[in-house]
Amino acid sequence: MGDATRVTAVEAVPVSVPVETAYETSLSVSTGTQETYDHVVVRVRTDAGVVGHGEVAPYASWPHGLSQRAALALVEDVLAPLVEGRRLDHVHRIVEDCWEALSAEPFPLCGVDVALWDALGKHRDLPVYDLLGGPAGEEPTVDLHYSIGIEAPEDVRAAAAAAAEDGLTAFKLKVGGPDFAAERDAVAAITEAVPDARIRVDANQGWSVPEAIRRIPRLDEAADGLVLVEQPVDYDDVAGLRRVREAVAPPILADEACFGPRDVARLARADACDVVNVKLAKTGGLARARDVAAVADAHGLPCFMGSMLELGVGTAANAHFAAACPTVTYPTGVLNVHAADTLVEERARWTPDGDTFTLPDAPGLGVTPDEDALEAYRVD
Repeated sequence: MGDATRVTAVEAVPVSVPVETAYETSLSVSTGTQETYDHVVVRVRTDAGVVGHGEVAPYASWPHGLSQRAALALVEDVLAPLVEGRRLDHVHRIVEDCWEALSAEPFPLCGVDVALWDALGKHRDLPVYDLLGGPAGEEPTVDLHYSIGIEAPEDVRAAAAAAAEDGLTAFKLKVGGPDFAAERDAVAAITEAVPDARIRVDANQGWSVPEAIRRIPRLDEAADGLVLVEQPVDYDDVAGLRRVREAVAPPILADEACFGPRDVARLARADACDVVNVKLAKTGGLARARDVAAVADAHGLPCFMGSMLELGVGTAANAHFAAACPTVTYPTGVLNVHAADTLVEERARWTPDGDTFTLPDAPGLGVTPDEDALEAYRVD
């Protein structure tokens, strides 16, 4: 097959998959418990018969998060006409054109971008991590942490102990809810259950600046030293984020405050964070995620790889980027799936066992959509 392979069609399939395990955050506490994952699976078809897949994971309460309906409309009405007929190997130029057309709405672009990379990998018989420059280490392996939502301390203790039995000692705990005393006890419960635990907490903008400055030292003490504190204050309060960083000992990770390369530069100039969270949904896919990581590296900021709780296709894409990006230096939870179905045939292959995960060397993303499941969970 030659390099002149072109995209013939871009299709979008809206799905609604029930939540299997609850994952409460400060955002869901205020907006209501999420019961389904209302995502969009994107197909890119080519004239060579190769089909690539991507995923949009909308989250309306997030900055630029959109609703499923809005994301679907943007894929079908704005992105598809821009992508159809284009050369598959021109992924970067296609993504640049789509970004200009979307007025900085990254979530729907992510689904199309990932589908293009998946198709290109299949066309060239290479895993996506090889298209991105190859594994950052000797093997395409990522270090893992275990994510725990806002739960009662006894439930957090049980979850941490079970994860430790599987070899996991790095934990991410959601905080920022209405009961700070319980959250402090939950951090202490992890420390007691897993003495060598490495704990980071994520407030999802749940605190004011004074609250963050008061509360982080107490959580730091309960954890015997927090690894990171993620997005303690409002995403648009860069000055407040800097105030928190200057006042507390643990490193500060910017998530909702950091979408694209310009955000990284702004945060770095303000000395507002120590680490940035790269999420494909936030950047608009793999092409722009590389730009985010490059700007972070230029400013001396390491990266953490996060997710928007994607299903199987999006999870695989996140893992490929984490495996290929040398600036992603922290364990990741992108393989933690909380949905009843991942909508891919290889769920067992993509279920981690232990504190590391080695990606398959299959072409593209290494996942095959389960067409029966897609049809079963499809919504109008």
